[in-house]
Amino acid sequence: MNAGASATHAATRRMAACGAQQPAWTVLDTGFGKGAHFLDIWQAWRCQDQRPALLHYVGVLSPAEALALPLALKHAEPSQTESAPLLAALARQCFDLEPGFHRLLLEGGQLSLTLCVGELTTVLARQEMQADQVLAAAPEQPWDKWQLKALARACKRGTELLFCGPQWPTAALLGDAGLVRQADAAPGTLLAQYQPRWALRRSPPSAAQAPERCCAVIGAGIAGASVARALALRGWQVDVYDTHADPAGGASGLPVGLVVPHHSADDSPRSRMSRKGTRLMLQHAHALLQPGVDWLCSGVLERAVDADGLADAEAEVLSHSSPLQQPTGWAQGWTDGAAHGLWHPHAAWIKPQRLVAQWLDHPAIRFHGLTPVHTLERTQGQWTLRTAEGAERGRADQVVLANAQACVGLLQRLAAAAPQDLVWVPEVLGKLARMQAMHGTLSMGRMPPVAADEAAAAGAAPDAVPRRLPTFPVFPVNGHGSLIAHVPTAQGPCWYAGSTFRTDALEHANLPAEHAANRAKLQALLPDAAQALSVAFDTAQVQAWQASRCITHDRLPLVGPLDDGAEPSLWMVAGMGARGLSFSALCAELLAAWMANEPLPLESTLARALSTRRPLRRKKMQPDGAA
Repeated sequence: MNAGASATHAATRRMAACGAQQPAWTVLDTGFGKGAHFLDIWQAWRCQDQRPALLHYVGVLSPAEALALPLALKHAEPSQTESAPLLAALARQCFDLEPGFHRLLLEGGQLSLTLCVGELTTVLARQEMQADQVLAAAPEQPWDKWQLKALARACKRGTELLFCGPQWPTAALLGDAGLVRQADAAPGTLLAQYQPRWALRRSPPSAAQAPERCCAVIGAGIAGASVARALALRGWQVDVYDTHADPAGGASGLPVGLVVPHHSADDSPRSRMSRKGTRLMLQHAHALLQPGVDWLCSGVLERAVDADGLADAEAEVLSHSSPLQQPTGWAQGWTDGAAHGLWHPHAAWIKPQRLVAQWLDHPAIRFHGLTPVHTLERTQGQWTLRTAEGAERGRADQVVLANAQACVGLLQRLAAAAPQDLVWVPEVLGKLARMQAMHGTLSMGRMPPVAADEAAAAGAAPDAVPRRLPTFPVFPVNGHGSLIAHVPTAQGPCWYAGSTFRTDALEHANLPAEHAANRAKLQALLPDAAQALSVAFDTAQVQAWQASRCITHDRLPLVGPLDDGAEPSLWMVAGMGARGLSFSALCAELLAAWMANEPLPLESTLARALSTRRPLRRKKMQPDGAA
């Protein structure tokens, strides 16, 4: 048995012996390579009668290994027949593994694989985790103290580390990092345990290890439903409260929306986070929704248009015009010289209501409709939820606010009551006070007859390259607004165009003006489609869907704790604006990681950019007092 196989066998034996006693088991693999260790441990975890409910696996790859991994998985031969579907599932999700972190959800979310692409010490410096086991592959150069200290920071007291390969760290280096060599090592490996001589400043929060954990989530939109699902998969009992009778009663009731990554010339944090969030959302849709009915991973064509005269929020989205990735296949012929085009192959349209319903369909989740929460009270370490009349609606150990701008008044009332044991995160109330509503209108209607002929022709010859972009493409087009066509509904195939962005509620209420604005956007984006729908717009046959989104002071979601204690019990996820479908699954994974002391789904630098603890950005004042 070689060293790698010995390490895998020892790791699975340790997981079987100790993992069943814990709600989750976390493995760090510093040499993920082609995923051999991971596939073996995954298979062993599946076969255990008594196993940890959740398996967290963090694998480190170099950029070169990440680039080669998709092809290696595609041509890999499974070691066992039963591992063939595991290999296929992994291969399907390993695409675009650029430097950074990538969260892959497997086994219905009970197994999370976090692929960390980059140099070992840099990657571990940006990951917050406390592993139960470490598989330490031999580096190209001999182990140094900085690599071992980086490994030690990813451990908790008692963590076992298996060093495999020809190069083992010296006893002196092990001791300096708080590692104690063990005698019971597998052949070809060195076994050590993290037992530092010094006291550790950090330890897993006791709440995360409680056998019965209950959480109240206020808000049943995509933010609240994604959080509820993430916590339920981790063994929490979750009660979801909403003012509407049914889930997704607010902005999440959007008939159809786009899950598409955001690209920018400077590759901003928002762009990187949107790509990570899109990857996660597509995983949820693939696992829970019916393709072609509830969603479709059709790809999205983004067309850059002149941003002059647009609102600031829209101009910022359209500020990039140089293509980062050219379309392939038949979409390639649809990027004519009239505008630049950027083809997003891993993008989709989704019906958010169906997604929210599926997220909440879990035995550990209870939905409470028509149940507004007006007041929160903190007594004897537990939260009580009350109506405006003072009636009790529920109790919970933890509370997550996911009710968009409605959370502001709720928290202001809580701040006025000033619970003795609540210490607010610095400046968080100021950030909440700066949240505002952004109103939007979506125009929609039945597909005209010409669209059916085009769709049939496109479906008959999907590999043919048309001479020009069809009037109604079979995939969404966005850039200046968007058009999603051929969406199946109970009334037949429909189209959706828009949407508007209004800070003024009176402008939002002017429905003819809203339709006119969406029509103008469509004219700039797809002139032929706008012409084909001109009769519908002129004769007021176009319908509208309206709602308000919540945006923050810096246009990024607010995720994390609201109280600044050692073990927070009050949390929030809000302010996703128009990108809830791209951000909600990522924000839910991040919040769950913080609440349950798990590995982060994205680099700590990006996590801090989403955190409720991030600095409050204020506009600089000019000498004359103008902003």
